[in-house]
Amino acid sequence: MVPLYILGLLLRFGPQHGYQIKKLMEEQLEDFTQIKLPTVYYHLEKMEALGYITAQREKQGARPEKTIYQVSKTGEDKFKELLQQNLNIEYRPTFDIDGTFYFSDYLENNELIESLSNHVAKLQLVLSSLEVHRNETLRYIPEKYKTTANIIFEHHLYHYRAELAWAEKSLQSLKEDEFCG
Repeated sequence: MVPLYILGLLLRFGPQHGYQIKKLMEEQLEDFTQIKLPTVYYHLEKMEALGYITAQREKQGARPEKTIYQVSKTGEDKFKELLQQNLNIEYRPTFDIDGTFYFSDYLENNELIESLSNHVAKLQLVLSSLEVHRNETLRYIPEKYKTTANIIFEHHLYHYRAELAWAEKSLQSLKEDEFCG
């Protein structure tokens, strides 16, 4: 996914150097991606070697040399290919916590309750933060991007709300089981 985002940002915002790309990823994409920012430079080098981007090195005075990246024609074609691949939606989520519940007989019930209680609190904070960020973003972005930006936010909000509902219900079940057992 990193090449898709790098190519898309370069196409949308024009030529950028690596730090600017990382900053755009933080500002524009952090709500719905989990990109490890140090990997950006690795991907830039790889994409340059594949011919998806071109790199122009610039030196201004005594400042360190900067590399400015720009999408090539091959990169534009690759970007469109990646977008098309992502339209083939295949949804099958996995949840690591299910493995813990499967083997929960090796844990104390209070460990599960404490963990789920913490999870509920974190989810509530994330939901609140995401709502605030959505409202701020929709106020400032150009009108032509508002519908798709809202779709992205809603996608994540629905998932977080579903996770919160599951966690709260599971927490209640564990608490009831604790008193029954």
